[in-house]
Amino acid sequence: MSSDKDLLQSDKRARKDALDVHRSFIVQAPAGSGKTELLIQRYLCLLATVDNPEEVLAISFTRKAATEMRLRVVQALQNAAQAVVAKEAHEQITADAALAVLRRDREADWSLMANPKRMKILTLDSLNASIARMQPLTMGATSSNAAVDMNAMHVLYRKAAAATLDFVGEPGYGGKAIETVLLHLDNNTGSYVEYLSKMLMTRDQWLPFISSGDLSAEAAAALRERFEGNLLRVVCDHLENLHAGAPTEAIGEIFFLADYAAGNLVADGNTDHPISSLMGIKELPGVSAESQKLWQALAELLLRKDGGIRKQLDMRIGFPPGNKDVKQRMSDLLESLESTPMFVQYLHASRGLPPTRYTDEQWSVLVSLFQLLPIAAAELSRLSSARGLTDYVEIGISAGDALGDADQPGDVALLLDYQVRHILVDEMQDTSKAQYRMLEALTGGWQKGDGRTLFCVGDPMQSIYRFRNAEVAQFLLARENGIGSIELEPLLLRQNFRSGEFLVHWFNTVFPIVLSDFDNPANGAVSYSESVPVEKLIGQGEFHLYPVLGSDRNDEAQQSFSIIQKTLADHPDDDMAVLVRGRSQLPELLQKLRDAGIAYEAIDIDRLTDLPEIIDVLALTRAFAHLGDRLAWLGLLRSPWVGLTWSDMHYLVLGVPHANVLECLTDDERVSKLSRQGQQSVEKFLALIDPHLKADRSTELHNRVEAAWFDLGGPGLLRDAGAVENVYRYFEILASLETGGTLLDFAELQNQLDSEHVSTNAAARLQIMTMHKAKGLQFDHVLLHGLGRSPRPRTPAVLSWFDLPDTQGGEEKIISPVGRRDDLTRDSLHQFIEKTEQAKDAHETGRLLYVACTRAKKSLHLVGNARLSKNLDRLLKPVSSTLLSLLWPAVENQYEDVFKDYTAPPDDSDQGDSIWIQPVLRRFETQWTLPELAALPGQPDLAGEEEAGAYKVDYYWVGVDARLAGTVVHRWLQLAADGKATLDKATLNDLRPASKRWLRELGAGDSSIGAICDRVVSALEGVVGDEKGRWLLQADGFAELALSAYVNGKIQSIVIDRVCIDEDGTHWIVDYKTSTHEGGNLDAFLQAESDRYRGQLSKYARIYADYSGAAIRCALYFPLLREFVEVDV
Repeated sequence: MSSDKDLLQSDKRARKDALDVHRSFIVQAPAGSGKTELLIQRYLCLLATVDNPEEVLAISFTRKAATEMRLRVVQALQNAAQAVVAKEAHEQITADAALAVLRRDREADWSLMANPKRMKILTLDSLNASIARMQPLTMGATSSNAAVDMNAMHVLYRKAAAATLDFVGEPGYGGKAIETVLLHLDNNTGSYVEYLSKMLMTRDQWLPFISSGDLSAEAAAALRERFEGNLLRVVCDHLENLHAGAPTEAIGEIFFLADYAAGNLVADGNTDHPISSLMGIKELPGVSAESQKLWQALAELLLRKDGGIRKQLDMRIGFPPGNKDVKQRMSDLLESLESTPMFVQYLHASRGLPPTRYTDEQWSVLVSLFQLLPIAAAELSRLSSARGLTDYVEIGISAGDALGDADQPGDVALLLDYQVRHILVDEMQDTSKAQYRMLEALTGGWQKGDGRTLFCVGDPMQSIYRFRNAEVAQFLLARENGIGSIELEPLLLRQNFRSGEFLVHWFNTVFPIVLSDFDNPANGAVSYSESVPVEKLIGQGEFHLYPVLGSDRNDEAQQSFSIIQKTLADHPDDDMAVLVRGRSQLPELLQKLRDAGIAYEAIDIDRLTDLPEIIDVLALTRAFAHLGDRLAWLGLLRSPWVGLTWSDMHYLVLGVPHANVLECLTDDERVSKLSRQGQQSVEKFLALIDPHLKADRSTELHNRVEAAWFDLGGPGLLRDAGAVENVYRYFEILASLETGGTLLDFAELQNQLDSEHVSTNAAARLQIMTMHKAKGLQFDHVLLHGLGRSPRPRTPAVLSWFDLPDTQGGEEKIISPVGRRDDLTRDSLHQFIEKTEQAKDAHETGRLLYVACTRAKKSLHLVGNARLSKNLDRLLKPVSSTLLSLLWPAVENQYEDVFKDYTAPPDDSDQGDSIWIQPVLRRFETQWTLPELAALPGQPDLAGEEEAGAYKVDYYWVGVDARLAGTVVHRWLQLAADGKATLDKATLNDLRPASKRWLRELGAGDSSIGAICDRVVSALEGVVGDEKGRWLLQADGFAELALSAYVNGKIQSIVIDRVCIDEDGTHWIVDYKTSTHEGGNLDAFLQAESDRYRGQLSKYARIYADYSGAAIRCALYFPLLREFVEVDV
């Protein structure tokens, strides 16, 4: 282990080298190492050397990271222009680089501060989209107007997969291929659609191999040779590593003992035993596929089934009783293997090496699959084009086609090659194979010494996005071999600016155990790199472990609750985060926090489907879509809108278990048996819902449900603004899925609700989120809760494959046979791939723990249950899939110390019957009615609306069409401000086709699309016909600017419609409002709107000011009214 002084010197050299603009680097930047500032410094240094700012391209993987980098660059330039004095040495480096850029800016007349869009700081997705747009549509480019809506695309993946079933029975290779695959899956169409839709999500990975489904016999044979060659390479590469790692000093002893054991087994007649094949061994097995069985025989001799080194010697492995000297030699050999862990790992893994050939039956089914996949991709293309949709995979494919490759670059690649001289890549550890190929294409024409540079920054220890197809192997291979023809010098940062000294030293002690001993691109293993705390954090940082014994979740929740309560009380000015691996670990803890009145913000924790406001409206939807849905109608009767008691429910449906509930509600005799309150509730419910049941069934379902929800009093049940947003989102999802006034696939609606997670909106010092969500964030105090819990087990895929690490940048895969899950558990190739995937997942789990722990600045608290034996007399090791199991070597002793004093809780099973508590029934009072909408400040009384000429408030639940029009207007104004669309009065009607397509995506019904389009065009006419409107489109600034910041102790994210910079350098924050107003008293309306949105604009101004430091004014703009209203904040 290096000394802190050595690490600091190494860090200082690395940071200095990173700013050498003539060299290309790949930088490993561990947690808290100041990666973003180093990126900004490098970016500024490069800007000072180029002729045009567009020659420097910075790429990030998230919009938030790209926006943060852009604004921090702008802030650095502004600070330099205002001669702000730097307080730290690293701030001075940034300031000097910014001053150099300002000098270059004046020399070249860039006017960067007035034209910040000239700084090319982009997300990879937006770069892909811009590249795809450069390619003519005739060459296969994605339409620039296609919308990315992943929820809608997941529906299309399944529809495209199911659509291929229409080809069954059709002549040609397609129909026969589908029949073959289906037959191999026992005609299980569910499995067929499931794995085909999953493959469509990753089609960029396999389309290059099988772009045409019509495989000739010669092409199929060549493909088989290629895949089987890959299998042979996997086996031989593994055996070469095994051969090279064999302990040379022990080889002679291995030969003697192997021959001894084999001879005993043969003499005993056990010639079929694997070890018997080692008889007469005089040299190590070779590295060819034929040597597999000999290596596996050695593994049988030296290792247990689980991969551990043998302890017990007996006749089962060729060591009969007696001959103590030979047994002692064997014991000594086995003990010496403890010092060769890599050899032991490789030897054990040799047992699971795959076969090097497919059977003819397996290959026949794979060829059918290869013929089927392009058909599915074509169906997806047809469906997505018809709906004006696309996904990031398609955009990436189009960008890749436009770029070509290093050997045959496309016209777009040649154009970019001319424009771009320097590329910076952030979060390099999160690249997928497709994104890595794009970097190769972008730099394909670069030559050594031509002055162009590539600068990649990331941290393989923080690579945790395999579920997004990110592979840490890309970073490891780039560090080892460069990218394409570009050699990258590796740099490693060592300073940790975030965590206190004692935390950093705990990381340095524990994570070499948690992570791997060495890097291995093949299975995603990453070794740990030490860090050193900065001087100002010396003597700071606390680590606390809280062992919890047993499996009672309430005990664990109580422990975490106590820590939270104490930490918040002891540190009133600090923030705190609770991080969990999965959302299912939180219910008990959240309930305790709610009971205690402790405010918290939960980030993407609750599923839409679990929220009470959604449960009720979902039941209403199901009831409207199918009047015979008994469960949905019964759910409505228990909802707050009716609130029948269980007794009333019983009498209502007594004796008619299959009857239509709606018929029961209209049966006077049955209703008369209900309680008085029950009768009143039913009467009121029927009166409110009857008009909506009789409404035209061709009317959009979401509109009918929304109207009924409103009349029943739905808005009166919403507890806060977050609940309003949740219902709003529900209606958007419902609108996107319905067809012809009904919902054909409720399972798809349920799937989308299950996958949609929402956040609470409470302003709180305590934040709760998953460990994945916490990446990139930092908190004063961090609590890891539920470390002893196992995640949901991995579901084996029906079809699986993985990429082979290739030092030459090639593209190779191995792919498993297709089959039923039961069959695949016995297939050695499929099992090899699955075990490799499990190993990658296990290594990523260690990295996830590293990410979670390193969020802490001042203190880190770990809470996890350890299992006990059935008799409560032994402490058991944690399950291997838990985070606690990774920490166990470091924390086992502390758990043992707690266990010594452990007293089993008393058995209360004989304490008598438990007491049943009547649940609280939440419902409206029978006399309750929906209140009138309250007047806003400065707004005339709505009761006298006609006389006073007052306006009507456009709430979203009574203004669906207005809301949709506003969404489309915002989209056009953003495109115009970004220079991607031209708005002028003569051509506004040409925008109708795209507007209609967007409206259909948003769920607008055909009957209302024409009127909504009229409103859109009217609003845009207002903009282009108004001097202020034209200024908003043409001024420098930003459109749809997404920002995040800490506000009142929590992270808040905003999107500003428009930021315009006037001639005086004032930054105007403008919010578009597509509200209309009929009648007089316009001034009162505008004043009311100003009052209504003042708080929102004030928040926008505070957050934007933190980023820009500019003079700020705020305004509302009403395109339909051609009114620009400044709002004092």
